[in-house]
Parts: sequence; structure tokens; C-alpha cells
Amino acid sequence: MPATARQLSTSVLRMLRTLHATRARAPRVHPGVEVSHHSVLVAVRDQPSRVGDIAERNLSDASTVSRQVSHLTSLGFLHKVPDPDDGRAQLVALTDEGVALLDALVERREAWYAELLADWSEEDIAAFVSYVDRFCDSVAADERHQR
Repeated sequence: MPATARQLSTSVLRMLRTLHATRARAPRVHPGVEVSHHSVLVAVRDQPSRVGDIAERNLSDASTVSRQVSHLTSLGFLHKVPDPDDGRAQLVALTDEGVALLDALVERREAWYAELLADWSEEDIAAFVSYVDRFCDSVAADERHQR
């Protein structure tokens, strides 16, 4: 393995461990909402979606997302609406309480990142965002990582 690939592998693993530890210690906005639920809320922020579409977007399986949706629905943050394109199907949508919760989560996350990167230049942050997005796009496009 070339040195740069080895360095990347080491750095990505370090970043994943750091993010995992950070997620575990993150204060909760609501006692019943886990960090793993955030991506479900984000997935339906702009428009209602089917469970399968949420799972695909989140690189998860439909059974996991279905359980998360059921939990968030029981807490009043999501509800199901008829799919206008298919009367047999349902879409998952945010409730007003879900919108407020997601807004609080996003605000908290953005404040944390702003504090964390306060000594970074705008150019460094923009470059980092660009590289992270490019890396994620490359992984998503790799056939070995598709479901």
C-alpha cells in the first residue's frame, strides 16, 4: 500500500473513532432521541419520503429505518401521510414538533462546529468541506459499497 493510502487509512479510522466517541458523549436535545435518529429526521426535512428511500439515502437497511421511524412517530416527531403517487404507500413526514427538534439539533451541531473550528480560516473550512464531500461521493459511487 502506498504511503499516502496508508496515511489516509489511518486518518480516516482516527476520524471515525473520534466522531463515534463524540456522538456517544453528545448532549441530547430530547431524552428519547438518539444520535442515530438524526439522519432520519434530516432525510425528511425537505419533503416526505418512503422508508425505503430514507434507508437508501442513509446507506442503511429498511428494517432499521422502519424501527427508527416507528420510534420517532411514537414520540410525535414524525407522522405518516398517504403517498399521492401510490395510494397503497405511505410517506414519512416531520411534524411541527419534529421540525422544532431538527432545528435545535442543527443549531447545536453548527454551534459546536463553529466553536471547534474557530481558529481555522474560511478557506481551510471550505477546502475541508470540499474534500469531505468529494471523498463521500467517491465512496458512494464505488460499487463495492452499494446495497
